[in-house]
Amino acid sequence: MRKISERLKNARISEGFCTICGEFGRLSKDHVPPRCAINIQPMLQKTISEYYSSEEIKPINAHHGSIFKTICRDCNNNILGSLDSEIKKPIEYFLGKLRIYLSGSCYSNIIKVPFNSNLFLKAMVGHLLAATSVESCKNELTESEFYTPLRKFVLGQNEDIKLTHDFYYWFYPNKLQITSQLASFYNDGNFCLCCCMHFFPIAFLITLKERGTYPAQATKLELDDKNLYFNMSPINFKYANFPFVPLYGNQMMLFSSGYTCVSYPRIK
Repeated sequence: MRKISERLKNARISEGFCTICGEFGRLSKDHVPPRCAINIQPMLQKTISEYYSSEEIKPINAHHGSIFKTICRDCNNNILGSLDSEIKKPIEYFLGKLRIYLSGSCYSNIIKVPFNSNLFLKAMVGHLLAATSVESCKNELTESEFYTPLRKFVLGQNEDIKLTHDFYYWFYPNKLQITSQLASFYNDGNFCLCCCMHFFPIAFLITLKERGTYPAQATKLELDDKNLYFNMSPINFKYANFPFVPLYGNQMMLFSSGYTCVSYPRIK
C-alpha cells in the first residue's frame, strides 16, 4: 500500500488553540491562499519534502482548494474575512496589468499595483499564520521572537511590526502553491529564519528585521508604500520558489516537513 501524505492528519481536528489569537475552542477552515485571490478548484496536496521525494507518496485530495483548520471562527470571519478585499483588489489589478504585459503592449519590466499597504500586509500575515500544522493547535501558544509580533500585528495590538520584521514580495509565475512555516536558510554567513506563501501571481516572504535572505527580483514592502512594484524580468524566475530552490556553495536549508504544504492542480 502506498504511503499517504502526512497532510491527511491536518484535516482531523475539531478543537484547539487558534494560531492567531491563542484562544481554545472550535477551529474553522481557512483557505490559504485566500479564496478571494485565486480560482478555487480541486487540488492535490503534499508536504514540500514529499513533493520533491523520489518515494511514491499518495497526495491528499483537496476538493475545495488548499484549506487549513487552525484558527478560530472569530479570527477567520471578523479579522481575515474583513481584510480579504485588501488582497483581492491588488491581485485583480495585477492580473489585468499582467495580461497587457504578456500581450507585448508594455515597454517596461516593472508593473505598478496600487494597494493599502497596512491592510494588505495584515491580511497576508494572518493567512500565513493559519497555514501551519495542526500540531500548533494542540498546546497553548508560547512567546516567540518570530511569531508573537506577527500575531499581535494581525490582532491590531502591534503597529510597530517594521521594528521586528521585514517583508518581501515578487512575481510568482507558477501554478504550484507553497506555504511554509519558519524555514532556516544559510547563505554566505547569513542565517535567515523565514516563512512564505506563494501563489500565482505573487510570492510573499517574512523574515526577521535585517536578517533576511531573498531572491534578487524581490521588492521590500514598507508600511507607507502606496504601490506594489513587480519586476517581470524572467532572468531570476528559477528562484521564484525561494526558499525552496537549488543550493549552491555553502548554502544550507532546514525546515519541518509537516509545517509545509504544496498544492497543485489535478491533471485532467
